Amino acid sequence: MADLIYLTLNGNKQGLISAGCSSYDSIGNKYQVDHKDQIFVYSTIYDLARKQNVSHAPFIMIKADDKSSPLLLSAIANNEILDFLFEYYRVDRNGIMHPYKKIKLTKAAISRITNEAPNSMTQNDLQPFEKVAILYESITYTHISANTSGYCIRDEAIK
Repeated sequence: MADLIYLTLNGNKQGLISAGCSSYDSIGNKYQVDHKDQIFVYSTIYDLARKQNVSHAPFIMIKADDKSSPLLLSAIANNEILDFLFEYYRVDRNGIMHPYKKIKLTKAAISRITNEAPNSMTQNDLQPFEKVAILYESITYTHISANTSGYCIRDEAIK
């Protein structure tokens, strides 16, 4: 089973963007009572490389088309500064979901949004989703279960 990922998203202009995003009105039958004010994220990717200096590719998240979608559109249009907190859950040995890691992006901005409504004839099992690319000033990865953490700060500032 894949990890479950929930995002708490705060903006310097819109406040708690993730408020109500996992409610029934936002995502229908996929709603999550215990995570009502978080965004249900399908997947994340981050990519850092090093030759001379560390190079940061945009952080990518794929999420449902939900209540936050128009707010993210406003965030990219207004170059809003955002703080992202991704929490990853997995099943423990007792069969209970618990958070085992988190990734925090600070002073971030959205650089690209791709919203896709799958073809209803050939992909009728898929729901609309968004792929969001994020530039950030710093990334912090905390492995809660193993009690380790690391961070990296970008040399280029987000303006």
